[in-house]
Amino acid sequence: MSRSSASAVLRQILKRALLPHHVLRWIKRRRRHRATPTVAGNAQLQLYSRMLPGDFLHYGYFEDPDTPAEAVSFGTLHEAQLRYAEKLLEMVGSPGAPVLDAGSGMGGMLGMLRAAGHEATGLTPDGFQVEHIRRTYPEVKVLHCRFEDMPVSDHRGRFGAVVHSESLQYMDSSRALEVVCDVLAPGGLWIVADYFRRAEGGERSGWRLAAFRQRVASAGFEVVHERDVTANVLPTLRFAELLGQRLGLPLLDFARAKLLAKNPALHYILADAAAQVREVAADALKVVNPEEFAAKKRYLILSMRRRG
Repeated sequence: MSRSSASAVLRQILKRALLPHHVLRWIKRRRRHRATPTVAGNAQLQLYSRMLPGDFLHYGYFEDPDTPAEAVSFGTLHEAQLRYAEKLLEMVGSPGAPVLDAGSGMGGMLGMLRAAGHEATGLTPDGFQVEHIRRTYPEVKVLHCRFEDMPVSDHRGRFGAVVHSESLQYMDSSRALEVVCDVLAPGGLWIVADYFRRAEGGERSGWRLAAFRQRVASAGFEVVHERDVTANVLPTLRFAELLGQRLGLPLLDFARAKLLAKNPALHYILADAAAQVREVAADALKVVNPEEFAAKKRYLILSMRRRG
C-alpha cells in the first residue's frame, strides 16, 4: 500500500471515530452488544463447530487423564467428545418421557438421543445454532430462547430428563433451578455435566460448588450419581493451550512482522490495536491452562432426582 493509500485509511479511521453520526452508530451498537446474551451470534462457537466434527462443543472425556497434548489430535478429541456424550446417554436411560437438551449447542447430543429412540427437544438462544440444528436434525424440535425464559406453561412436567451439558455455567442460578423444577416430570432426572468453582473469588465462570449443592438439596433433589471427571477433561485443555502457544500467538506475531515489512505506515496506524489483540489472545490462553483449571474448578457429571 502506498503512502497515499495509508493516508486514506487513516482518514477513514478518524472519520468513523470523530464524526457525530458515526459516534451515534457506535453508541447504538455498543448498547445492542451489551443487551445481547453473550452466546448470541457467538463467533467463537462457530469457529469450534467448523474445526470439530460431530456437532459437539464440550470438553470431551479422555480415558487416560495423562494423555499429553502432543498425543491429542482433532480425531482423538472427537472420539473423546463421543465418549462424553455416550456417558450422558447412559444416564438418561431407556426411552420414555421426552428429553430436553438445555443448551444444545450444535445438536450433537440431540442426534444421539434421537438415534437411541428418545423424543428429544433442544434449546439454545443462539440463532446460528438453531439454524444448524433445524437443517441437520429436521426431525428434532428446538426452542430458540434462553433456558431461564423458556415458556414453562407449555412444558410443565413434560420431560423425563433435563440435560445441561456445559450450559448451566452460563445461566442465572435461581431462575434455572425454578425452570428445571417446573418442566421435569415426577420422578424425572436432572443431568448436569459441567465445571464448578471450588471457592469464591477471582473466577466468574461456573457456579460455586458448595452453593450449588445447597440449592439443589433445598429444592428437593437427591444426587443418585456423581463422578468427578476433572482429570479426564484436562487433555483437551492441554491441546487447546498447545495450539495457542505454538500456532495462535506465533501467527499473530508473524502477521505483525509481515505488515511492518510490507507496509510500515499501516503498521504504525494499527500497532496499538494489534498489540491489544495479542494481549487479549495471551489472556485467553490463561483460561485453558490445565493446572489453573484443576486448582480452581471441579468438573462433575451429576444425575439428580427430585424427591416426592
